[in-house]
Amino acid sequence: MLSINRQFHYKIFSGITLFLTACTSSEIGDSKDVAQDKIYQTYNISYNENDEKLSATAVFRFAGSNGTTLVLNDPSKAALDDEVIKVDSSKFRGAYYEVAKAAAQWYGKHQWRFTDMAKKTYTNEFSFDAFKWNNPPASASKSKPLQLNFITPSLDPNDYVEVSTINSDSAFSYTQGPLTVKPFSVIIPAEYLQKQKQPILKLTATRVQYIRLNQNTAEGGEFIIRYSLKPIEVKLY
Repeated sequence: MLSINRQFHYKIFSGITLFLTACTSSEIGDSKDVAQDKIYQTYNISYNENDEKLSATAVFRFAGSNGTTLVLNDPSKAALDDEVIKVDSSKFRGAYYEVAKAAAQWYGKHQWRFTDMAKKTYTNEFSFDAFKWNNPPASASKSKPLQLNFITPSLDPNDYVEVSTINSDSAFSYTQGPLTVKPFSVIIPAEYLQKQKQPILKLTATRVQYIRLNQNTAEGGEFIIRYSLKPIEVKLY
């Protein structure tokens, strides 16, 4: 089981963000101009429980995860559940394919489908599953670890749940995974609670899933689903 504590500070986070932005190309090219087996597929599903809709995004790059973003030229296309998505672009993101869906009606099985210039299709199925707090405690002692239970399917080896503080005087972000045995829990060590000076601890949780792509080009690809919950408040004593 992986348990990692991360202390985030604005300057460090900003530096990491700038570094990642610099390493990932936002240049735009045409898929007709590249070898089709060198197209790297990237899929992301992102949902925050505070919002009604989730965001589903596909990005296609030439020669790896940091390569030039590609506009898919006809007959090449990207589709989610057979809905063909139109290309969009921005200065910092390059070319991408994005659609919003009402989350409440979207739980269950879905599929991404990429068709290349030779009309070869790559279909990758996945499930969008519910993620919820499971009876979070209203109060907790600083002298004991805080167990936070969740309702979620079992997670795969690379998946995890991250619990983070909001507006805390001693911020922390605690990651634990995979969650494979019920109750599915993240246990916050008492030492983190003892650093809190405010009587109310406000927490949010994000489940991160790395979905295996079963149909890929030779270049590979990645698929990540992020699901964030509404914050809870725990009174510390």
